[in-house]
Amino acid sequence: MSAQPSLPFPRSLWQNKPERMAWVVLLSAFSVFVILAVSIPWTANYLLHHATSPMVAQLKPTVGTILLYTAAGAEPIAVTNARDDVLQGSKLVTTGEATQGVLALASGTNSEQSIGAVHLYPGTDVTLLRLQQPRFQRSREPYDVRLRLTEGRIRVFTNSRDKRALVVRVELPNGYAVLSEGSYNFSVQEGRTELSVSLGEARLFHRSNAELVVGPGLRTWMDSEQPPTEAISAERNLILAGDFGSSLSENWEVYSEAPYVAAGSVELGEQDGRRVAHFVRLGEDGVHTEVGIRQEIDQDVNSYDSMVFRLDVRLLRQTLRGAGEKSSEFPLRVEIAYTDIYGKDLTWGHGFYYRDPPQEWSVSGGEKITPFTWYFYESPNLIELLRDTRPARINSVRLYASGWNYEAMISEVGLFVE
Repeated sequence: MSAQPSLPFPRSLWQNKPERMAWVVLLSAFSVFVILAVSIPWTANYLLHHATSPMVAQLKPTVGTILLYTAAGAEPIAVTNARDDVLQGSKLVTTGEATQGVLALASGTNSEQSIGAVHLYPGTDVTLLRLQQPRFQRSREPYDVRLRLTEGRIRVFTNSRDKRALVVRVELPNGYAVLSEGSYNFSVQEGRTELSVSLGEARLFHRSNAELVVGPGLRTWMDSEQPPTEAISAERNLILAGDFGSSLSENWEVYSEAPYVAAGSVELGEQDGRRVAHFVRLGEDGVHTEVGIRQEIDQDVNSYDSMVFRLDVRLLRQTLRGAGEKSSEFPLRVEIAYTDIYGKDLTWGHGFYYRDPPQEWSVSGGEKITPFTWYFYESPNLIELLRDTRPARINSVRLYASGWNYEAMISEVGLFVE
């Protein structure tokens, strides 16, 4: 006798109520059909719009050597030439005072395909945690980039050249930031995080769950205990006490050069309703002397687009005509000492005078102004002006008067970066 086929339900149910069981089977099959009919297109649609694939970044050292760690615990690779194979999970470390580079966020080696970039500055430790793009062109999802900045400075450009948007999240020691399309500067130094926005809008989140939206032209900062402060102007003055509202000795060093003759002096005072530094030398004429004030700045300026020097100056006395025979003795001059991106120490300066030089002398590096009246001076953008020897670090600033006998006043001194 052949075996009877097994049934999914007890035989008694089939025998006693076959119509009911037929409906059960029919409805169960229809339910499975509906589930499959809904879930398969939904899954396919989800994958079509949300499935991602990894991208490849380009690392381009511009100065010095960048260390590339391709995996946790791996030995670093010293990168001196462009590489087109940087994947998510890679860590980049810049060493040396002059080291710089660019991490181009791209899916190929053609620079035109770049969807954004991360500029790396000296002393930076940053990890590319995630670099993904939608797998299918029909997807409307953005490119997804996640960075972790442990230390140093980076500048992030998120202006995608593609029609697809680029969303960047930057993990920070004390929180994280989510960036829209734009240009952003980050600095992490000794537990303090600074963010300035040139273009776009950043949402900054502190680990305490405090949140701040930072718009263009603004900057803020936070640390482990302090949530993001109210955003203020991104313009920053690197010079302390440039309004001369406190004692010179607190922020400035006064010096004088006058061998064997009466030296000049620098005194603080008030003139025309403003605080001023007054440079004066009255003594034997026809002898070179110099007196000035100096301030150590020691600030990295790699991540700034603009650096402008401003001051108000008033010339009152000048016995040496022009700027001297060698165009080096102005009744008032500013000099900025800096280290360029190649590690070379250089200076930039600008002087002021009001007495015309003799015909056989020329004046360079300065300008003639009207005496006995306040003159506002604003330099060109020094980042652009000195682009061939671009400043990487501002070391010091000094303001001085030199020549024979002279008298000058200055107020509202500032070296503004943005």
